[in-house]
Amino acid sequence: MNTTKSICLRLFAAVFALSLVAAACGDDDADEQPATDATETPSEPATGDDEPADDEPAEPAADEEPADDIAEPADDEPSEPAEPADIGEITVGVLVPLTGELGEFGKIVADAIEFGVEEINAAGGTRCGTIRTVVADTGGDAETGIREATNMIESEGAVAVMGPTSGVMVKLVDLAHREEVVIMSPYAGTINLNELGGNFVYRTVSSDLGDGAASGLWLSSRGYESVSFLIQNEESTISPAEVARAEVLEAGIEITDFIVYNPGQPSYQAELTTVLANNPDAIFLAGGQESGVTVIKEAVAGGFEGEWLFTADLAVPEIFDAVGAELINDKAFVEFADADPSLPEFISFEERYDKAGDPFAPNSFDMITLVALSLEAADSCDGAGINSTIRGVAHSDGTKVSTFAEGRDILASGGTINYEGASGPLVFDESGTVSGAYTIQQAINGEWVNVEFYPASTFDG
Repeated sequence: MNTTKSICLRLFAAVFALSLVAAACGDDDADEQPATDATETPSEPATGDDEPADDEPAEPAADEEPADDIAEPADDEPSEPAEPADIGEITVGVLVPLTGELGEFGKIVADAIEFGVEEINAAGGTRCGTIRTVVADTGGDAETGIREATNMIESEGAVAVMGPTSGVMVKLVDLAHREEVVIMSPYAGTINLNELGGNFVYRTVSSDLGDGAASGLWLSSRGYESVSFLIQNEESTISPAEVARAEVLEAGIEITDFIVYNPGQPSYQAELTTVLANNPDAIFLAGGQESGVTVIKEAVAGGFEGEWLFTADLAVPEIFDAVGAELINDKAFVEFADADPSLPEFISFEERYDKAGDPFAPNSFDMITLVALSLEAADSCDGAGINSTIRGVAHSDGTKVSTFAEGRDILASGGTINYEGASGPLVFDESGTVSGAYTIQQAINGEWVNVEFYPASTFDG
């Protein structure tokens, strides 16, 4: 029995000794726990078997910082920046006719806008980001324009849409108001916008009424005794023709015919029969390129030898190949809204852009520059912001500027600016329309050559 008791005591001692060794090993594991575990979950202390036996925190290794110090950010590094350094891009839609009768003008507008974007982005972009353009072809069709503009706004996030022609722009007015996106055009002269424009809807060209006044002034100055009017059946041609007719009548010139024709006909001989029978000194032709080419050829073939005055749709070099330069050289003139070539802002633009003299190129450059400066002056990077500042940027008592970089720097320093455009002063009236200047060109040796310029002041009052 004593032997048995002795054996039991020895076994008990051995088990006790082993338990001491196990406890010691457990303490070593706790002491050697890597400090990085603490930094991954600093707010949750170790629990259960991993907790040190004496409830004291484990000491970090000699070459490591305490867990609390590791988790704490450095004093000179903010935990989260208030605004990212790269503010990205802001989108502008370019909605123009790249095909169809007005395709040449659409390309001019798109190219001039792109030149303006390059200048703006080269200067560092706007405070809202560099400008990204999304281009779409309307073909001159209003329904296509609505669809493409909606896509630009809803899918691409465009804050402004630039470049629609008259018929397209009128259809976009409701969309502009509903989405609070600025719509701008460098050539939409329709008088409908005289009533609809002015809030989110702007144009850097004057109303068609101005074209009519310029046409009437030219016709009245030529010494004609009689003039015949041939007008394509569209609002954008009828409106200026009405104004021109009033000017011509006031000058005491006989109007032998005022004929409104429908485009798309294979021939216009029925309309021309009456015109040619009255043998006018000149024909005022307000029509598109397709119909205009046919009318000119048929009139000359019918014996017309007088002079012509065309509206802006025919102010393109391609008309000489389409008609035959020999039919219109020296006899044809064209009228269109134009920049004042004597202004220093235009001269500077011409030095930087080799296509500055193209119709509506200065007006297009001014659109994108105005939008960029309006974003700089606004409290928000959206269409509402542009709409709230564009009038003040375009016309104020502030410092005169003619480039984005100049204006941006003054605005950044807390100043105010008055943007003087390459196309001329940009003072928006209640309808969002500016006053305009006009050029008369003559067909000489297969080219359009400037022969008369009417500054905006010509039509004041």
